Order: sequence, then C-alpha cells, then structure tokens
Amino acid sequence: MRKYFTIAFADYAGERALKTLIQALFAGGLIGAGLFQLDWAAIGSLAGGTALASVLTSILFYKGDGTDDPDDTTIGS
Repeated sequence: MRKYFTIAFADYAGERALKTLIQALFAGGLIGAGLFQLDWAAIGSLAGGTALASVLTSILFYKGDGTDDPDDTTIGS
C-alpha cells in the first residue's frame, strides 16, 4: 500500500491520467458539431471521468518496482 504514496507513482499515474484527459477532450472536440456549439461542460465531465478511470487503472496495474512505464501497453510479463 505504501507504494501508492510515492513520487514515482504520482508521476506514473499523473502522466497516464493527463494523456487520457487530453485524448478525451480532443475526441469530444472532434465529435462536436462546431467549436462554439459544443457542450464543454459535458466534454469536461467526460474527460474528468476518464482521467479518474485512468488513475484507478494505475492503482490496479502499478508494480512499484521501477519497471513501470505509462507508455507500455503490453499485457502480462
């Protein structure tokens, strides 16, 4: 449990969450009808929710042994 209260975990989870947040904002902006007709509150809410899901995913998959890489998408060892 202690491994989640380290700078390494904050860096790992933060990078994943920020990437997810930006991707969700980008996708929401592209799907919208026009820049000024977008429901930015809904897009922001969706982006925040996906960032939270990313942090929860980080908690599930973080090993804490120094081999963690937020860009690694492989499954298993």
